[in-house]
Amino acid sequence: MAATRRPRPHSHAPRALEEVAAIRSHGRRLTRQRALIWDALVRAGDRHLSAREVADAVHGPAPELHQATIYRALDVFVADGLVRRTDFGDGRAVYELAAEHRHHHVVCTSCGAVAHVHDDAVRPALGRVEAESGFRLADAELTFHGTCAACGAATG
Repeated sequence: MAATRRPRPHSHAPRALEEVAAIRSHGRRLTRQRALIWDALVRAGDRHLSAREVADAVHGPAPELHQATIYRALDVFVADGLVRRTDFGDGRAVYELAAEHRHHHVVCTSCGAVAHVHDDAVRPALGRVEAESGFRLADAELTFHGTCAACGAATG
C-alpha cells in the first residue's frame, strides 16, 4: 500500500507568501489576516489543522483576529481551491494546503496520526464504483480508519 508514516509534501501547492499570487488570481485581496492564516497553513507542513489550531497559530502576531475571520478566510481558500477541508469522521473539519494531485487519508483510531494515500493506490476501486453504480465520480476523497504501525506494535 502507498501509505507511509511520514506523508510526502504537497509538492505543487503554493508554499510561501511570495507565491500566493493564486489568492489574487481569484480576485481576492491578500489582507494581513489572510496572509497570517495562509502562513499558519504553510508552517503546518503536512499536518492537518483545525480552525482552532489555525487561530492558536496566528494568536501571537494577531491576538485581535477573531475566530469568525479565520473561518471566513478558510472558506475563501477552500472555495478558491487553495485549501482542502476534510472531516475525518469526528465531526471536526481540518484544513491542509491543496495539492495538485488528489490524495486520500488513513487515520489511526488510537493516536489520530494521519497518512496520505495517493490516488493511484485507490484509482482501480474508484473505477469499479463508477462501473457498478453507473455514476461518473466528479470528486472523491476517501478516509480510511485503522491502527497505525506504532499503535499496532504497542498493543501487539
